[in-house]
Amino acid sequence: MSRRAWIELILLAALWGAVYPLIDVALRELSPAVVVLGRVLLACVLLVPLALSSGALADIWRRPKQIIETVLVQSTIPLLLLTYGQQYVPSGIAGILVGAQPLFVSMLAYRYAPDERPQGWMGATGVAIGFVGLILLFGVDLRGGRLALLGGTLVLVAALCYAAGAIMIHRRHANAPPLGVATSAMLVTSTAMIAPASLTLPVQLPQTSVLAATMLLGIACTGMTLVLFYTLIARSGPARAALAFYLSPAFAVIFGTVFLREQLTPTTIVGLGAIITGCLLAAQRTDKSAA
Repeated sequence: MSRRAWIELILLAALWGAVYPLIDVALRELSPAVVVLGRVLLACVLLVPLALSSGALADIWRRPKQIIETVLVQSTIPLLLLTYGQQYVPSGIAGILVGAQPLFVSMLAYRYAPDERPQGWMGATGVAIGFVGLILLFGVDLRGGRLALLGGTLVLVAALCYAAGAIMIHRRHANAPPLGVATSAMLVTSTAMIAPASLTLPVQLPQTSVLAATMLLGIACTGMTLVLFYTLIARSGPARAALAFYLSPAFAVIFGTVFLREQLTPTTIVGLGAIITGCLLAAQRTDKSAA
């Protein structure tokens, strides 16, 4: 890749990693439903004009039931689960748990996407190593009582939803413009969240830090990252663009430690390394499978 592509890759990973500490800050004065609504509405401001000007929505919405089902699983439900879970889980741990999404894609692929199955002993080893990392995090770093375990479980189910949604997109919308799918996800989630968010609006204007975190979360870490991700795919290919996803949990841990003073334990480091290694191994494809 070119130097510019590497810079964009690192920037994308950093923005994805920043999602979790920003959620943590926004939750200080806003309910999870309001945080999700603010995030997706701001992303819509950026994505909708781009999608309309490029005609990315027309074909997708000829089958409204399919796209609504897909984005509810791939966006609305996991965004809610992640944000609710982060009330009880440090942002770094949340980033690592969501980073386990490729492991769940590999597991679901055995039944629903044969071409995405882990390849050979290396793929199976990767899945095993990744789940060892998850066990370490739940067994050691989430010993803060029932609420910590509940929060970790919600975040992990969010990762499972992301994985299921990715397979649904692969099976149902493989030929659809990615920008159209992403914009549809933001539109559907915004519509779904208006009612629950309206019931939990803050009684007074939140602090500047909370408002700034919500704006960054929606515009930079949701809207801009989607545009940047698809730009990288076009320039460098999907495999190289996906490297940002594997790097983002490390940024989540770094940001949480530096800016939120979250505790960095040896188990966190080992768990992070195991999950990233497991995801990379599980994602390996032989030349025959890639042909």
